Formats: sequence, C-alpha cells, structure tokens
Amino acid sequence: MNQNSEIPENGRVIPKPKQQARLSDSLDRRLNSYALAAGAAGVALLACSAPGAEAAPVCKTTAVPLFRSATYPFNPAGQALAPFNIGQSTVDYTGSAGYSSSVVNWNRAFFAPNSLGANVLVDSKGLPAVVASGAAIGPGGNFGKGASYALMFTYGKGPGPSSGRGTLGNHDGNFNFRQENLFGFEFAQSGKVHFGWARLQASIELYQKTLKRTRITLLGYGYETTPNTAIDAGSCNSAPHSANNDGSPARVSALYPALGTLALGSAGVALWRNGEY
Repeated sequence: MNQNSEIPENGRVIPKPKQQARLSDSLDRRLNSYALAAGAAGVALLACSAPGAEAAPVCKTTAVPLFRSATYPFNPAGQALAPFNIGQSTVDYTGSAGYSSSVVNWNRAFFAPNSLGANVLVDSKGLPAVVASGAAIGPGGNFGKGASYALMFTYGKGPGPSSGRGTLGNHDGNFNFRQENLFGFEFAQSGKVHFGWARLQASIELYQKTLKRTRITLLGYGYETTPNTAIDAGSCNSAPHSANNDGSPARVSALYPALGTLALGSAGVALWRNGEY
C-alpha cells in the first residue's frame, strides 16, 4: 500500500494530505479584507440587534409647575403648534346663604389635545386614563380628545348648590393625588402618528389659612420619534411591538446584515433587504 494513504475504509483508499496549500497573495488579501468587514458588521449588529433597535425614544425630565389658573403648552417634539395644553383652573368664590357662607375653592386640571392629530389615552367614560408604569402606549390604544375638556381631576366644591365636589380620594377624573401619574398620548408630525407619555404630580397647598388650592407639576415626558411605534410608559424603552400604517405588525430589522447573511454575498444582501433572513 502506498505510504501516503490511510487504511482502506469501506474499500476506499483515503489519501493523506501532503502539505498545507498556500493561497495566492491576492486571494489572501481579499479574504482578510472580507474578515475585517464581516467583523465590523458583526460588532455593529451586536450593538443594534436589540428589539426595537430602529426606534428612537426621546425622554426628558422637567419641573413645570402650574398654580391657580394657568396653562402650559405641552409640545414634546417642538412643533410650530403645541399638540396639547396641560392646564389648571382655580376659582375662589363666596357662597350664598343657601349653601355656603364662606370663601371656598374649586380646582380642576386638564390634559387637553390642541391639534387635529393629538389625542390622549382615555377610559370607558372618555376621561384621560392613568397608565401603569411599563405599559405599552401605541397602536390599538383607546385614544380620544377626552371628555370634559380632558379632565384629570376636580378638588374642592364648585359654585352653586348642584356643582361638583372633589376630595383626595373621591373626585371626578382618574388622577391619584397620592402618587405620580402617567398619561399616554399620541400626536401627528409630518402626517405620521407618534406615541408618548407624560408624568404629572399634584399637591394641595393651604392659601390664606382656609383655602386649599392644587398645584400640578409636569415632571417629565417621553415620546417615540419612530412613527407608529409603541413606547413603554414612564421609560425610554420602545415597546417590543409596533405597527405599520394599516395596523399590521411592523418588522423590526437589524441595521446591518448578520455574518451568515454576508457570507452568502449579493444573494444574502438581497434576502436581508427583503426581510427574508
């Protein structure tokens, strides 16, 4: 038997390799270039491959107080027209002998849409709903203009014997006086829908020893710059689901093809561009 052959296996002689083959300099350079490019693409892919990598939430911390009767034009994306007005109304009045003889307060707060494409998340009564931290705000949400001018809360006693009332634990609206509150919203920019959240807090302050007035503060907000993409309430994380303009789930793709896709050459890039990877 030839000394350069292995023991026959199933009647077939397997030759031993004589020596390592040497690649041409040009081919070696091409393979090294490909390895560097593939490695760079792989690093970029690792940095961008998390769910929602194409999404770009913007979040800001603020401290905007509203006291007595005041309105704040809430404009998260800095548009020419603020899509929302966050407002507070405080009325001091002296009741008649029929139902009151002292000076009392009537406090209310609103999260009111101010443009055609602006809406807030609302409950079954149409009032702005308080959203749980981490809840997804996005396509399919129950958005609307908000009943009673998008009323968040009432506090005190309104003028007239049949007017409304409001206490810390029992009032119109969904606002919780004992904690920070998250409200979801949507607005239009360049004809496309964007979703976001706002964090608000309210406090009760004594005025002239007898009057109780509310003070609301906008503590921060976040919104998704990628159209039709959900965002987690209270955070700057994109929710793991989004939708196309027709409401169907949107494909979240990597910014760069994977190494295995690159290895397929032009055919792999074509598959990646078509989402078939």
